[in-house]
Amino acid sequence: MPMRPPFLLSICALIAFLPPPAPAQGPGAGSSAEQSPPPFPTADPRQVTELPPGPWGSLEYFSIPLSCPPASLAFLRTPSQQVEWCFHARTQAELEGALLTAGLTAPEVASVLKGANVLADPELMRVFPSEEAILGVDFQTRAKIYRYLGQIPENRFHRRPLYIATENLSSWFDGTGIPRPVIQDIAKLAYPTPRGRGYFFADLPFTLRRTDSMKDERLLLSGLTRREGLVVRLRVKRETLTPEIADYWNAGYKNKSVMPLLDAVVQANDGGAIDIAHLLPATPRQMLNRFPDPSYAVDGRLPDWFWTCYNFFRFAPSDVYADSPERDTLIIGDFEPSLPPLQFGDMVLLNSGSKIIHGCIHIAGDIVFTKNGADLFSPWILMRLEDVVASHDLLGDVSLAAYRKSEPVPPVR
Repeated sequence: MPMRPPFLLSICALIAFLPPPAPAQGPGAGSSAEQSPPPFPTADPRQVTELPPGPWGSLEYFSIPLSCPPASLAFLRTPSQQVEWCFHARTQAELEGALLTAGLTAPEVASVLKGANVLADPELMRVFPSEEAILGVDFQTRAKIYRYLGQIPENRFHRRPLYIATENLSSWFDGTGIPRPVIQDIAKLAYPTPRGRGYFFADLPFTLRRTDSMKDERLLLSGLTRREGLVVRLRVKRETLTPEIADYWNAGYKNKSVMPLLDAVVQANDGGAIDIAHLLPATPRQMLNRFPDPSYAVDGRLPDWFWTCYNFFRFAPSDVYADSPERDTLIIGDFEPSLPPLQFGDMVLLNSGSKIIHGCIHIAGDIVFTKNGADLFSPWILMRLEDVVASHDLLGDVSLAAYRKSEPVPPVR
């Protein structure tokens, strides 16, 4: 059994933020995956949603699509268009046994492997499925296969599938120029997340193979690297701008410059709204809704989730990452275990089994600040916590724990 990270041993219990995984759902009754994309949670990208009031005040938000800059897309290595599934198996019997372990029935195993080319290495079997097999499996079978493949390091597209949380694929790809048949392929190949929120997509090589030109290929890559962030606004009035609200955003003197700004907003427009980007500390404020610049990678590293969390309140960012040897020591020394209600700036860790797979920063309500990948194609954005969890929860076993930055000494009055 792998050893749990040492700092997790000090927590009395993991925080139960999350409901249990929902049953997987496919295309709605009476619909056809060949005719229309799978349904997604209904949410107009421009519809303003109000959060229940809390110690943070009255918040509202709407979603915006963010497109990766062309300069960054130029660094995107186009993958092979050959669909490949890797299994830790040495014989045909072990291969079939692996698929049975994934939850497939014997007839489903036979159907998936029909017409496939199989190459055997000493410790690895590479399966190149037929086009009929790729398109022919239903969404539930695909979810079982791909969830299993995602646990094998060689299957990079299944280990980190694209997460889609929009209302429907057609509207998400509006304006991208991606051919309709390719969008229909994506709809057929998308499969539900374990928590039943949004869909995963891991068949980029197959859809690239179905494009007709280099231009369509680049349009597809551009469309699939689009991300959805939230614009969150705080509405403030003279009678509602209480000391408690100021204390919340002040975060125990870690973010002490917000009160003059809130006062100025009230004086200028009583009852107006302020984008909470202006209430963030300096480092996340300048990162929000931006993709990393390629210059960030001059030392061979790009900011990841731990860099983002650790530097949230730091004016001068420190070069620490999720795989840094000092990560756990920094968490133990600079943070304290936290319990609900969470405060502005608390770090929320996502744990799968004995591993930390992601972390993000609590802002208010169920809104968090996150960077969902250590690459050029993952911007810093605000998201609903349940979407962050759904996008990282490949096995349906994610639990959460929270940590609070140690309090600085308050100023002498």
